[in-house]
Amino acid sequence: MTLSILGLLLALIPPTGAAAAPPASPAASATSSATPHELKTIVTVKSSPYCNALAQHFNGALVPMVANDRVFDAVDTQLVDMNEMFNYPDFVNRFVDLRTKIVKESDTLGRSLSPIRSEIDALRQSASLSTDPQAVKEMTEAASQLQDAYKHQFQLSTDLYNLAQFMMTYNPMRHHPPLGGWTPYENTVPADEKNMKVVLHFDQQRQSIDTSEDKAVDAATTAAETQCSAASPSPSPKP
Repeated sequence: MTLSILGLLLALIPPTGAAAAPPASPAASATSSATPHELKTIVTVKSSPYCNALAQHFNGALVPMVANDRVFDAVDTQLVDMNEMFNYPDFVNRFVDLRTKIVKESDTLGRSLSPIRSEIDALRQSASLSTDPQAVKEMTEAASQLQDAYKHQFQLSTDLYNLAQFMMTYNPMRHHPPLGGWTPYENTVPADEKNMKVVLHFDQQRQSIDTSEDKAVDAATTAAETQCSAASPSPSPKP
């Protein structure tokens, strides 16, 4: 996301004599989270270096990633409100409120990323605890899918950080409302280019995250069932 696009989006000023402001949007857009991602933690039966590492590092990565998904749910609501805030006479108060929330969410996301990456790296490295090619493949696949979900969380978190930083320096009072709340140029810009969720590729990133998390859970569950359940043979440890 470029600051010039953000500048355009945040420069939309309400028309003179805008209607009285209704309460801020109470519900998040259902596009990304109508069905919340279901968290399944991995519980092993056998105790072995491979199985213990699978449970520890997979859960260590997925649990905070799902927590980030809940943060993105809140951000979804905030971006919907941001698209509408300049329609109302109290747009300055709305802007300040949204800025406070987005800065907070961005900080939460940013602090989570490094520990998640460390757990994914540890999971990938732990595949070498077994000499069984199938066991190695299953744990490596779980780590790979987590890595893909992490990549999209990182990208979206970075864009939200840039948005938060731009909002910290933006003065919503510096413009005079043009006729109808739009400049002649802005009237020629397609609607999607003035939609913060579209500019951030927000829904697409959410879908990619959910898909990769689901695949990671499937891969880790397969590894747990085939390598670590009571009926499965113990993964062959490295000598």
